[in-house]
Amino acid sequence: MIRKSRIRPKESSENPEVDANLRLDWKPDVTSIERSILDTSPLPIAALAGSNQILRYVNAAFCRLASKSKDELIGKPFVEVVTWEGCLALLNHVYTTGEVTIQTEPERTEEHFARRSYTMWPVRGAEDHPVGVMMQVTETTQFHQRAVAVNEQLLLSGVHQHELRETAERLNAQLKLEIADRERMERALVNSEKLAVTARFASTMAHEINNPLEAMTNLVYLLASLQTSPEARVYVATLEEQLQGLRRIAAQALKFHRDGNKPAVFKVEAVLREVLEFYRPQAERQGIVVHQRFETDGTILAFRSEIVQTVTNLLLNAFDATPKGGQVIIHLYPAPRWLCDIHASYGYCISIADSGSGIALQDRARIYQPFFTTKGERGTGLGLWVVAGIVNRVGGSIRVWSAHRPGRSCTCFSVFLPAKQTAFTPLRHNGRELAEVQPDHRDL
Repeated sequence: MIRKSRIRPKESSENPEVDANLRLDWKPDVTSIERSILDTSPLPIAALAGSNQILRYVNAAFCRLASKSKDELIGKPFVEVVTWEGCLALLNHVYTTGEVTIQTEPERTEEHFARRSYTMWPVRGAEDHPVGVMMQVTETTQFHQRAVAVNEQLLLSGVHQHELRETAERLNAQLKLEIADRERMERALVNSEKLAVTARFASTMAHEINNPLEAMTNLVYLLASLQTSPEARVYVATLEEQLQGLRRIAAQALKFHRDGNKPAVFKVEAVLREVLEFYRPQAERQGIVVHQRFETDGTILAFRSEIVQTVTNLLLNAFDATPKGGQVIIHLYPAPRWLCDIHASYGYCISIADSGSGIALQDRARIYQPFFTTKGERGTGLGLWVVAGIVNRVGGSIRVWSAHRPGRSCTCFSVFLPAKQTAFTPLRHNGRELAEVQPDHRDL
């Protein structure tokens, strides 16, 4: 930093060059920290006065760069003692315009040629007119420039390496999640395959058991006519009743498994009654009271086994959620008109409600995602995902309503099934997903 002249304004000369000499010529007996900084700076610095660019101050670094002593430089015009190409034109430009200028010499092909960079700014006098110029010079060789460039590249590579490390850590975390998901998927597929094998085995067993049951039923019928004592007739009647029960179970197992290659017309009411009859013993063991309300027979065109699977999954979920002494309600009714209008098809609704603990709000958006379960190791997380896939495939929709308040908790799933199977199209109602629409008051 250069100190301003201590001369009061009224003593200032009207000659700008004299003003410059006063401003830029430090006296030997004046010392300051600014002067010390300039003198010891490793960067070449010089101060020039007037339009002739007279050198008034140079530090040791400037002398070394110019290869001259202070005595050879101070008081001399710049052009006479320093022959740096293009530098005088920059000095004149800064002095004339008062603009700060930074400029670097163009590159040359010589390996060890030093390039100079100039930083120049004006020194202003009375009425803010430039009276001189300060200049700083930086000299670098191509080797130095290359070293700087290499350092910059190393710095950038360090930044890139840090970014790559963060990306790698993020990908590793994602990979771990995907591996965990895949392991869950593999376990679920293994369980599904076991269930499929079990179902085929049960179907085969039911078919094989049904044949001897027919023969046993006929023999009991013949035996009944030969018994004369009342006690024997009671035993034969009991035996016949138990055989009929076995035949009914075998027939239901066969119905659950058999399906054609094309959708068929059937009554949803019959499906609901068969599923309820099949799982009634389980409900009794768990102490659950099951109510049923059928307002229609619900004749539709679809794959019967898919509707059985849909009802079974929803019913078993309701059983799992309902405590001992709780209730489960199954309701079949014609779909309301607004719902038929959305689907552009007449259809029926199956509602399955339970008095269980309800579904937490944060879980409701995820219940249809594969492998999401709130049952822990007991659940595969595929039941509602499969149900949603079946319902979408037949052109229907599924809605859920749940309360999670202590003492007043419950859940109701309502499935719309069109009377005729249609292609699935995503449905919206008043800007919201149809699955978010509250159920009809008759669902509960």
